[in-house]
Amino acid sequence: MNAAVDEDDWVAAVAERLPFSPLSALGLFLAMIISVRTVVEQTTSQAILESVGPLVAATAVVVADRYLVSRDVAPRDRLTVFAWGLSGFLAAALVTALHLLVLSMEGVGPRNPLYLTLLSGTIGVAAGSVAGWYEIRQRAAVREARRQRERLDQFASVVSHDLRNPLSVADGRLQEAFRTGDAEHLHVVDECLDRMDELIDDSLSVARSGSEVIDPEPVPLVDLAASAWDAVDTGDATLELEGDRTLRVEESRAQSLFENCFRNAVEHGEADTVRVGPLRTGFYVEDDGTGIPEDVRDSLFQQGVSSSQDGSGLGLAIVQAVAEAHGWEPTVTESDEGGARFEF
Repeated sequence: MNAAVDEDDWVAAVAERLPFSPLSALGLFLAMIISVRTVVEQTTSQAILESVGPLVAATAVVVADRYLVSRDVAPRDRLTVFAWGLSGFLAAALVTALHLLVLSMEGVGPRNPLYLTLLSGTIGVAAGSVAGWYEIRQRAAVREARRQRERLDQFASVVSHDLRNPLSVADGRLQEAFRTGDAEHLHVVDECLDRMDELIDDSLSVARSGSEVIDPEPVPLVDLAASAWDAVDTGDATLELEGDRTLRVEESRAQSLFENCFRNAVEHGEADTVRVGPLRTGFYVEDDGTGIPEDVRDSLFQQGVSSSQDGSGLGLAIVQAVAEAHGWEPTVTESDEGGARFEF
């Protein structure tokens, strides 16, 4: 359910700055009033019976909001659920109040119209929160479809543009091989085909990376890094693991993040040593290579942007996609040795 927040999204900015969750506050407030009235004012069986349903509803609202928080649902979406819950409260309370007013005018109104209005409003909060939950689920599905469409468009762009150059080179060398009989041209053709295969695989990885992680599991950081290191041709470079922490991840996708970071460090950064370690609220991957120029750091995770001339610009696009799916915010800076440092 996590989603990138636009810088001009003032609703999200307000939601981020709230010191408490408004939905939980509303549910606790209603539960407290119902409990106080039942226990202090009128501890009769009738009062208890009247309060059971609304009290359960108010408690369910708080539990549901805590569940949204535990699932890392964006503050903006939680504010949406609160808005639906508040709307349900106002609608139910208004209808009940009007109905009780009519009964009162006929002289058959209840003794505690305000309390009955509050009870019906509490049920309205629960109903509204359910509607809000479906609203944010639908919103998440729309965001996912939009992102998938963008990634497919990017894949089509790579197929139509980035593959054109190695394809034309392979075609030219193949014609030369037919004309001269020199097998050396076929070695270049083979290299071009390998390059095209790499571009297609990387593009498909970006296109298939959804914006949500399904069934994350706890995996030690050192295990993820070590498995990714074994899967990449790192030559004579060495991996150093500093400290440890456990991450909740979709393991195969998280491993691809590390693989692309390692490949970027060794192949493009010419690093001899790559380090992985925990941060206070995340982790980092850094190296002692040539580093990344400052003028490309802000756009480095965009598809097609690479720190080297022979790079496809897809590896770090995959890193960005996997990081977003897990709710991580990747940043790039410089290591103490002048190499690249990625923080998540």
